[in-house]
Amino acid sequence: MEEEMNGQGINVQEQSGMAAAAPVQAEVAQAPAKKRIRVGFIFLSVVPVAILIMLQTVCQIPFLGLSVYDLIKDGTDINDAMAMTDKMMEVFTEKYAAITYILYAVIGLIIFSIWYYKGFVKKNPRVDLKQVIGIKSILACFGTVVGLYFAINAGFILAERFFPSVIEQYVQLIESSGITNNFLIQVVYAIALGPILEELCLRGVTFGLLEKSGIKPFFVILISGILFGVMHLNLVQGIYAAFLGFMLGYIRYKYRSLYFTVFTHILFNSIGTYGDELIADIGLKDSVKLILGGLALFVIVFVIVLINGDKKAFKSTDN
Repeated sequence: MEEEMNGQGINVQEQSGMAAAAPVQAEVAQAPAKKRIRVGFIFLSVVPVAILIMLQTVCQIPFLGLSVYDLIKDGTDINDAMAMTDKMMEVFTEKYAAITYILYAVIGLIIFSIWYYKGFVKKNPRVDLKQVIGIKSILACFGTVVGLYFAINAGFILAERFFPSVIEQYVQLIESSGITNNFLIQVVYAIALGPILEELCLRGVTFGLLEKSGIKPFFVILISGILFGVMHLNLVQGIYAAFLGFMLGYIRYKYRSLYFTVFTHILFNSIGTYGDELIADIGLKDSVKLILGGLALFVIVFVIVLINGDKKAFKSTDN
């Protein structure tokens, strides 16, 4: 997965001419040309996310149909639509969820690997990983994961107190997806294939399209992060996914590489999958979790400062 280097990082030396004939030559300062915003690329940046959502739906439909067929074959009463839906989801989660997620990830990886390589890597100078990897970049990845994990954990505690019904619906949604109780989905999809696919789509294609639009890096990171949240199609997960997307977008912008964002995303999903069980075993009180969440905000600020001060990170020359 080679990376591209766009033209933003090239320093342009100003050249001054000397007048030979005239005793006095007035210097005319030319105002820098304004960067043209190509709005079409901003709208086009939504397309990869839409394709990802559509692909997931298309992969689910045949297996949901198989779940209905299994129920009919077993003689299940289908007169009650609500009960039928619940039973269909139970069969789907138990028998077909794993293959659905893996099929979706594999097809998605093929599509977005080709799209990213053809559209953004092949035609651009490449960044050697050795040029950007270092102690600070690795610390930034770990700091992002630790900071966000404890901050999000504290956010869940507050949300459970003020919006208990919302959190309850979210928990039911996650349980019905089959991710929490299926080892194959957790390891192969949630921790391995899923993060790679999402990074290719969001920090690869979508991020690249937004950069081509000519908007400022801040808005590239902001829009790609919001789209990452929207992609999850539920409010709770969408909110914390957006914050993860902002940090991943900043790492992507500063190091010009998907290697760092993929590594950070995999690490985040790993801790998100098994961290709660570890904390439950330790028996941390909610008050302690809230304190850790407050400290985690300082960790995130530290990560941003660390990346910004890294000599290997990309330095923009845009005014």
